[in-house]
Amino acid sequence: MCTANAFALGGGGFRNETALDAEANGMADCFVAQADSPSAVHYNPAGLVQLDGNYVRVGNTTLAPRNYQKNSAGNESYMHMQTFNIPSLYLVNDIGFEDWKFGLSVTSPYGLGVDWADDSFSRYQATEYDLECYQVNPTVAYKVNDALSVGVGIDYMKSYVSRHKRLSALAGEGDFHLKGDDDAWGYNVGLLYRPSEQHSFGVSYRSEIELTYVGHASLSNLAAGAYGPPLFPDNYVTGMKSDLTLPQSLAVGYAYRPNEKWTIEFDCEWTDWTSIQEDYIKWTDEIDPTRLSVLNDGNPSSKDWHASMAYGIGTQYKANEKWTLRGGYLFYETPIPEANFDTALPDADRHGITLGAGYRVNEALTIDLAYFGVLFAERDIDNDVNGGNLDGKYNGYINIISAGFTYKY
Repeated sequence: MCTANAFALGGGGFRNETALDAEANGMADCFVAQADSPSAVHYNPAGLVQLDGNYVRVGNTTLAPRNYQKNSAGNESYMHMQTFNIPSLYLVNDIGFEDWKFGLSVTSPYGLGVDWADDSFSRYQATEYDLECYQVNPTVAYKVNDALSVGVGIDYMKSYVSRHKRLSALAGEGDFHLKGDDDAWGYNVGLLYRPSEQHSFGVSYRSEIELTYVGHASLSNLAAGAYGPPLFPDNYVTGMKSDLTLPQSLAVGYAYRPNEKWTIEFDCEWTDWTSIQEDYIKWTDEIDPTRLSVLNDGNPSSKDWHASMAYGIGTQYKANEKWTLRGGYLFYETPIPEANFDTALPDADRHGITLGAGYRVNEALTIDLAYFGVLFAERDIDNDVNGGNLDGKYNGYINIISAGFTYKY
């Protein structure tokens, strides 16, 4: 199941928080202080001790992003329409101990998919840029007492990157391709405090994960000019390395239950995108200084991302024994400064509105559905990146539909 594509325009930077669970999505991912379902493995592992029994949850989220740019002359350039399917899996087991729970998740918390036309204004910065991240997260939770529980987990991340752009026409056009992959480890911890039935507080922290992509880059379709023979042979290939540090994050939440039917939660999350300060590629097989001068045109690329915040409110209403209704609002702050904005990730502040529902088929089976609509705030850009003119107004939106099936045994 998890071999499906797992890259998309994520939640703030290139996070995919909106693509991990239908139940949480229905409440705008405000779930840190509730954490009372199998997806607590990701949102706050400390909440797993609230679950009675063992569970399997499988789900899928479909994302359909749409982005476009309008330049000063009023001409519009649309990114190619793409649809991404992001699967998820959650397992929960009591491992034979009264106050302990074991959990496991397979998700894709980060990802990116960009596809501009090869003849668009973006062609010298990015035409295609795909980032795939698959995370396996085993975790354990312990009930300290009736009010307090803690959880800790290990994050194993496997990631793939693929890029394509056109070479500058100033020296004769061509194509640049790059592919690489790596895996790495991190950790996460959570805490849940429920002083009463009406109130609960949650905290969840995830560490940085340091990736070093190893792969190759190639030049092809080289036109006559400075790039072509004898400088570069056609279909030139060289090895490459490139570092990427996925950010640490801290989420806190408060949930209020005025009665048995209603739950209201407020969450905020800090993501430390300062881990991304530059994009640097090391060419491992090339020593010729003239070739290196071409390969290093625009390399390294300054990023200077800053830490960002996300704020949300989510609510659910238990209409009866079968149906639960959900809704929420979420705001993401972009970490990308205007000076370093580029079309490989045309990010902006964004607003999300969610609707969802859960249906209890029987004692063992529950079905959850959610719609998450994300609207990008218009971003007016006035900068030149690597010799390309990116000036213009950028807009976009994402339609997100999630489904999940939970089986209790």
